[in-house]
Amino acid sequence: MKYSTEIVIDLPREEFLKKLEEPENMKHWQRGLVKTEQLSQNPGQEGARMSLAYKMGKRDMELVE
Repeated sequence: MKYSTEIVIDLPREEFLKKLEEPENMKHWQRGLVKTEQLSQNPGQEGARMSLAYKMGKRDMELVE
């Protein structure tokens, strides 16, 4: 069995990538995400840290990346 899907996004590539990288937009594509917090300077750079809080059913989860 093979399955594929396609989504067409009517935006210039640079604008799409900028929106994808903005933490406030992450909740739209990460199921259960309720809060983000930047823990270090220079987001997006090597060594940068961010806390992500999720609510999954009755469970709460925090991820630091």
